Amino acid sequence: MKTKAITALVAGFFAIGVSAASADAKPLKVFILAGQSNMEGHAAISTFDYIGKDPLTAPLLKEMRNPDGTPRVCDKVWMSYLTGPYDGSANGEGLGKLTAGFGERGNQPTKIGGKIGPEFTFGIYMEKELKEPILIIKTAW
Repeated sequence: MKTKAITALVAGFFAIGVSAASADAKPLKVFILAGQSNMEGHAAISTFDYIGKDPLTAPLLKEMRNPDGTPRVCDKVWMSYLTGPYDGSANGEGLGKLTAGFGERGNQPTKIGGKIGPEFTFGIYMEKELKEPILIIKTAW
């Protein structure tokens, strides 16, 4: 099972890396985020409004949302998220451009969910700072 998961993960990274390399001449920056439940991310997207209520965090909310209020999608940041339930029954990899929803996914690890983890704001700020294609590899359990 682990061999299949690792093979799928490497194939996904290669596919993302090839598309990133052809889309932009700059080198692909790779960040690995690994951890336990806090890394999974349990913050519901529905709580975003509370970030705007504090003057210290309100600017962060503007970075997290589009002008229409929908979660931002980072054009130069791709995600690979290997996760699953603790019993290993539904391990899977979520792939795609970074947006809200790469947090804890319960028994549907390949579907965009309603939660975020540290990858969301980390990716937003890395994209802003580096201005280069980025791949975030996240694994959490």
